[in-house]
Amino acid sequence: MKEKSRLSYVELATVLVALSIVSMQVVPRFTQATEASKTDELIQGLQQMRTQLRLYSSQHENRRPPTDTFESFEAAMTAGNRQGEPYVQRIPVNPYNGLNTVRFDGEPAGANKAGWRLDTESGLFQADNSPTHAVL
Repeated sequence: MKEKSRLSYVELATVLVALSIVSMQVVPRFTQATEASKTDELIQGLQQMRTQLRLYSSQHENRRPPTDTFESFEAAMTAGNRQGEPYVQRIPVNPYNGLNTVRFDGEPAGANKAGWRLDTESGLFQADNSPTHAVL
């Protein structure tokens, strides 16, 4: 009769140590890739909104979209432009705080009260999740 082969405790411990070493190498790389992806997504959202806000302004006699409420701003930005296409399909989500809302003026960008902040005087559109990302 054939004997069943089993791992000894030493062999099992060796396998666990090897898996631990491999995971210590892989997890930091995955975390760095995730952070870079979030930053890329944030920059893409900023670029998209800044471009479309300039287009809106050029098509509306240098006026910006309404900023009395987020809803009126969103409606203006998702409405059709002169070619019948919306300026944006939807306000992008800030990947760092998961918000797509825009606040207007008040505290400087980075207060984490909305996904984005629009300065109605200068037209500067910024990330609102942290002071670090507000300068992008």
